Amino acid sequence: MASRFSGALQLTDLDDFITPSQECIKPVKIEKTKTKTGAKIKIGEDGYFDVSSGREQKLQKVEITLADCLACSGCITSAESVLVTKQSQEELLRVFSEKKYTDNKGLSRDVGLIVVSLSPQPTLSLAARYKLTPEEATHKLAGYFKSLGADLVLDMTIAEDLALLEAQQEFLQRYQNQQTDPSSKQLPMLASSCPVELEQMLDVSSKDLSDVPVAELDWPWESLGEAPPALRRHIGSGSGGYADHVFLYAAEQLFGETNAQLVYKNLRNPDFREVTLEKDGQEVLRFAIANGFRNIQNLVQKLKRGKSPYHYVEVMACPSGCLNGGAQVRPLTGESGRELVAQLEAMYSQLPLASPADSKLVRKLYADWLDGRDSDKAKAMLHTTYHAVEKSDIALNIKW
Repeated sequence: MASRFSGALQLTDLDDFITPSQECIKPVKIEKTKTKTGAKIKIGEDGYFDVSSGREQKLQKVEITLADCLACSGCITSAESVLVTKQSQEELLRVFSEKKYTDNKGLSRDVGLIVVSLSPQPTLSLAARYKLTPEEATHKLAGYFKSLGADLVLDMTIAEDLALLEAQQEFLQRYQNQQTDPSSKQLPMLASSCPVELEQMLDVSSKDLSDVPVAELDWPWESLGEAPPALRRHIGSGSGGYADHVFLYAAEQLFGETNAQLVYKNLRNPDFREVTLEKDGQEVLRFAIANGFRNIQNLVQKLKRGKSPYHYVEVMACPSGCLNGGAQVRPLTGESGRELVAQLEAMYSQLPLASPADSKLVRKLYADWLDGRDSDKAKAMLHTTYHAVEKSDIALNIKW
């Protein structure tokens, strides 16, 4: 049975374990032609339209992968297709090629400094496919991007450390504001992220990881001593652990619970879980992790009705979160997606643990670059704002 999600989109009871091969198909443009007798156009479900002259013309088909949708700010339109093109692996390879050409010719470079940051999830995915250790895969990828022309290849963990610390502080402020003024609607606070297309880049460039040299990740902070392990994880889910980090921090800072237990309870399915904190027999915190479009649909409907019981929700569009994201290698023939995700979760759990609050580099960045935590500069550099996109009443929005 179909559920209403928006005026232009219908979601049914889907098998939410998706791969980036589904297509969004619609006519892009129908050229107007002048005829003496006029024409009658009929759009059918098979993607054809019939003209009264008896000719049958197939509509142009646009193929849009899940990765394109995750990189886009809304359904693809003629204007937003430019955004998708500019974020494609072909565009990145073009920039690398242009940089190599100008460097070899000694010309002034229009392309700026190219910095590539590696996150754990796609790196683990490639390690599983090529039967490498996570460290070997990291060094292979560093060598690959440097062979393309990258100036620096960095570990993404430092950015995740900053994001987690800022998320903790933001939730604290929102929770306190909500307690002071319940009508302020500061909660629930949502967290989300999206990986990059490493696997598809390898496909486009016809490269195999066994064919590329290895290289160390760059560590521009020698004054802080030896670089940390090449690939690290945070406590919690394979999507960065936002819910876990913020929950434990809030439990300690707001309620003095230094040993709060994280015991998640599955709700409708394993991709929708919640954890609560009770104080003196009263529930004071309720967090959730919602992965996949089906669970996002349920969450949004509750938010619209004002029925959401949560203070914080970690939301990821991909079922099972980032370890099953758009940047991940697809399962081999005979291998199920869930088996592959289980393998990646096991690999992720074995990575060295990163502690954002104990990071020397994080403390140095706050002190030397951001004027300390909670400073105006830190808020300006590490935070952004979102605005609702106004609905455009154009013909393509009509639900046939």
